[in-house]
Amino acid sequence: MVAAVLNSLLIITLGLSLLAGTSSPSAHDFIPIFGLFYPIVMLINLGFILFWLFVRSWFAFLSIIVILLGISNLNDNFQIPFSGTSVKTDSNDIKVLSYNVQQFRNGFKKAQPEIETNILTFLVDEKADLICLQEYQSVGNKLYENIKDTRDELHSGTYYYESYYNPKYDLLSGLIIFSKYPAVNSGKLKMQGSRTFGIYTDLLINQDTVRVFNIHLASIKLEKEDLGFVAKPDQEQLKNKSLAIYQKLTSAFFLRERQTQVLLTTLDETHYPVILCGDFNDTPSSWVYHQLQKKLNDSFVEKGSGICTTFAGPIPFLRIDYILHSGFDTQHFERYRIKKSDHFPVSAILKLTN
Repeated sequence: MVAAVLNSLLIITLGLSLLAGTSSPSAHDFIPIFGLFYPIVMLINLGFILFWLFVRSWFAFLSIIVILLGISNLNDNFQIPFSGTSVKTDSNDIKVLSYNVQQFRNGFKKAQPEIETNILTFLVDEKADLICLQEYQSVGNKLYENIKDTRDELHSGTYYYESYYNPKYDLLSGLIIFSKYPAVNSGKLKMQGSRTFGIYTDLLINQDTVRVFNIHLASIKLEKEDLGFVAKPDQEQLKNKSLAIYQKLTSAFFLRERQTQVLLTTLDETHYPVILCGDFNDTPSSWVYHQLQKKLNDSFVEKGSGICTTFAGPIPFLRIDYILHSGFDTQHFERYRIKKSDHFPVSAILKLTN
């Protein structure tokens, strides 16, 4: 009886997590939260299916039915095939790498030169043709100089960046695109009252013009103690902490919805093949992802394997970093398990289809 009640609650939770992809945050502010936990709820439901099959109960079919109703959502979060290691096999292949470098801090209050050196070494070794970094930072007004130094280290032919100033830490932190291809145009995505959340540059790649976006959608801004509470709830602080975290979540969901609308408009106005990289701060079960998926293909879905966790913090199974595209075929996808930031880098090898 207890197992049946618990499984029923989990089936309802699974159903709500499926609705998160179709219900905008402004329409139902609480439903998007369930999308964050889809992989966990999904795995627990699979465990219950095995349990009910073992005891030969018809109850197993309830979870199976809900899972099948959300089969596309399952495909966005889990990939079974293992593509193995792969390298560029054609001169027309484009290796793209995306990485939120967390201001080279990895949990420290100030940037760490050793972390910056390690990340730069990783980027040089990967020899990517396009590199999109989020939260690239420098103290004071030295960002421009550091970018030039980084570009030289990467042997990149061109770059484009947009920075914003944090007076609390005297930091310039921003979005950057490094490219070995020449740039012919650039722009940024911004809304009134908020920082620049995206940049783009038009590149000449093998005589074709390709628009490359680097996106950093609104963060939930959970502090270390918030993440600790989510991972290990404290009963004494349950009410106050839960309310504070809920408010942070809904505020971020609303802002990401508005940012996504701006991004969608820009995509509609773009008539070139597109590569879109970035930290969405949202999962494949989210409204944001489902809106972008209507226009772009996900390189992980095409060539990835497993669950592909990209958030390196205490909350498990969060894939919030992406390489999406249109006008390309994905040849290979990889997530790198190097912990120099609160994100893991991802890369894809793409081939133009025209």
